[in-house]
Amino acid sequence: MRFRWVTLALALSLSSGCASVPPQIAQTHKKELEIINSLQQSHTAMVDAYVDQKISVFESFFFKNYGPAYLKHWRVAFKAAYGRDYDENRDFQLLYSDLVAEYQTEIAPIENIRKDLRDAISREYRHAIAAHEAVGGWINSLEKLDAAHREAIGRLLDAVNPGLSLDSVEKAVDKAIEKAKEKISGLSN
Repeated sequence: MRFRWVTLALALSLSSGCASVPPQIAQTHKKELEIINSLQQSHTAMVDAYVDQKISVFESFFFKNYGPAYLKHWRVAFKAAYGRDYDENRDFQLLYSDLVAEYQTEIAPIENIRKDLRDAISREYRHAIAAHEAVGGWINSLEKLDAAHREAIGRLLDAVNPGLSLDSVEKAVDKAIEKAKEKISGLSN
């Protein structure tokens, strides 16, 4: 009868290896989350840098080419609206406000694209993090299952033969490995 219990416990312990999670998996999983967060920051920074560079190109064109043509047209429209010529001391604030409004109107689609890209990056990384967390949940479940499984087998072995447990098996394996290492080092000398 005892032999059956020991055989059953041994079979359960051997089959439990399928559900065990090496500690390196949990460590790697944690590192993956750090990498995902770092990649999100890098991708967002790349989008910002690219859009900033393109805005710089637009601003160069806007102020060198479009600005003078806009100013010429604006002065004609100003004279038609106010019945007098533009006076820089009196009317600069109005010109400045109109030019800034024109700039903001022209730059808005570019900023909208930046926002859309940043939102898309954020959304996709949220999905990646959610998937990562789901895998983390599976790992935690396996760790709990493995711990519960080991505890149940340990209780069964202890009930059959006090002092007999999975830990004693692990200690015996560790001892055998150390003994073999000593023999190897003895052969090397």
